Amino acid sequence: MTEHSKRYSLQVMAATALTGVAVLMFPAPALADEGDEDFEQPPGYEAPATPDIDANAPGLMLGDGASLAEPRVLDIKFITEDTGGGTQDPPPNSGGNNDESPAPPESEPDPGSGPAGEQREERTGGQHKFTLQTDVVFGKNSDEISEESRAALAEVAAAIDEYQPEQVNVFGFTDNLGSYENGVTLSANRARNTQTVLLELIADPSGISFNVRGYSEDYPLYDNETEEGRQKNRRVEISWPSGN
Repeated sequence: MTEHSKRYSLQVMAATALTGVAVLMFPAPALADEGDEDFEQPPGYEAPATPDIDANAPGLMLGDGASLAEPRVLDIKFITEDTGGGTQDPPPNSGGNNDESPAPPESEPDPGSGPAGEQREERTGGQHKFTLQTDVVFGKNSDEISEESRAALAEVAAAIDEYQPEQVNVFGFTDNLGSYENGVTLSANRARNTQTVLLELIADPSGISFNVRGYSEDYPLYDNETEEGRQKNRRVEISWPSGN
């Protein structure tokens, strides 16, 4: 081995030894806990430079004819439900303002997540709605409202007195048992009789326009193949548009 080769080998060995020492002397820094204001970056750390953003980059540009959507405030939903115990997912919105029919549900709530609710109150930025299970308000296959059921409607009437809406929707729904035509008649009669009681309970209904309709088995919120689902689909919804 030549003298030059020996010197090169010694340099490599020295560099390797120094590297090993460096590793032992400077272990990897421990991660700092979140919120540790005294945390210091390890020696030799350099903060990355702020990247330059090209506003004209093709990936940041809208396509031809496209435009940004108008800003809007998302609705916040407030729900009060009397279930006699247990909770369940809120059913989707079912219409509000001057709609002739409720909006079809986007997804089906889980009927096994709690007992059937007697009454549900929902408030969003655009709608105030009460949902009453007809098995509580009415007898089986009946459209007559019992005196005991007037207490639930009295709460609805009190809310109408408080908010003073110009239009109130009263929609009746049944399950899928029996004929569709019979369901239309039964749900419409239940909605109409609900309106009649509300007119008696509201302090001054003269300025309110009522939209009363029966939808039979249309717009189910739960699975009509189960008894529990059918029970929850038998309902009356009372709603009105509220301020955004």
